Amino acid sequence: MDGLGAPWAPACLWLLDKAQAKPRNISSLRPLAQDLAAYKAFLDGLALDWDDFSAVEKYARPTYLYRNHLHDLLNAGKLMKSTASRRMSTVISFYRFLMRNSRMNFKPANDPWVESELGIEYRDDKGFKQVASVTTTDISIKASPRQDAWDEAIQDGGKLRPLPVEEQKALVRALQELGNVEYALMHYMALLTGAREMTVLTLRVRDVMRPPDQIPQWTQKFRCGPGTGIDTKGDVSDVWLSVPRELYAQLHAYAVSERAQRRRAKTARGEDSSNYLFLTQHGQPFYESKEDRNALRDSSEPLLRSTLGGRPLRKFIEQRIIPLVRKSHPKFKYRFHDLRATFGMNWVDFQMQQAGPEGFGKHYLWARDQLRKLMWHKNPLTTDKYLEYREHMHHLQLAQEGWSRHLVDLITGAE
Repeated sequence: MDGLGAPWAPACLWLLDKAQAKPRNISSLRPLAQDLAAYKAFLDGLALDWDDFSAVEKYARPTYLYRNHLHDLLNAGKLMKSTASRRMSTVISFYRFLMRNSRMNFKPANDPWVESELGIEYRDDKGFKQVASVTTTDISIKASPRQDAWDEAIQDGGKLRPLPVEEQKALVRALQELGNVEYALMHYMALLTGAREMTVLTLRVRDVMRPPDQIPQWTQKFRCGPGTGIDTKGDVSDVWLSVPRELYAQLHAYAVSERAQRRRAKTARGEDSSNYLFLTQHGQPFYESKEDRNALRDSSEPLLRSTLGGRPLRKFIEQRIIPLVRKSHPKFKYRFHDLRATFGMNWVDFQMQQAGPEGFGKHYLWARDQLRKLMWHKNPLTTDKYLEYREHMHHLQLAQEGWSRHLVDLITGAE
């Protein structure tokens, strides 16, 4: 919007272009729109036009002024570096679109930025080093975080923290005490299968309607991905969730319960097996699948202004679960996604116990492949982070304790 509340036409056209290019990923446009709104608000505050690049001095042009503004917010602690980097990147992508499309009739009098080429080294999914050529600009804000040797997180689609066993026990006790069956089952699914939030919240009734005593072989598997109604990150297809019998029995019991039926009765689908397993008390999906959003977009039904997108779950975690667990674990905190890493580490720890003192040894490749399949890792190097996590933290702890002991002895005169 501009200062008068009218739509900002060039920005709307860019967002429309991205929506048409990848209609299944339309939900990813929200942060881009918010980034552009922040940029436009900054320009309006200085009474600058977004397309005015007439200044010969480059630091007087809109893009450079905005970059300096973001740095001021960073230095004042009002903005995270990752957010500043994303906002600047969005502005750059927006102007690239305008300059690339002649129909936009955008020809800046002077360059919005200066470009340069960089060679970035990385390892491919086979573990071999490769070099990619990347175009960067002098207004980009690099968001490369410093690595913390003591960081207990695992990089797996974001920084995930595996919960220690005592915290897992406290979490389950809190869920049982709070007594909300939907949120409890969501947590159990993540802890026992490693499923992400979007996958757990888009499970369907049909997946759990078969009585447990009619299933001849365990574990039970749910197929996920495009065509199943169950969302996966990046639309990964033909992947399976392995659900243990005890958990499946609880999911089935919930699906046929009066509580779940009352919630389904408030929806248009009713008792149709394609209905969501988890619905709010008002009959609304906790997370609407991409398949359903796209189907609705192609129909004559009016679109909701905003779907829940998992917000009730995150609110329940922040307002109910964490405060309760902190009564026994004062520093406790977690995100739902951390339960995925917890599943991975629980699996590794159990396999290590089964292997005995010698560890995985020659079974390392087997363990790696099995965990990669369970967690749907495209890159096995991500799986390695789980297999090496305990050993890394153990050796780091020993080294720290040993050197600290040496320094303490020097300081106290024991040496």
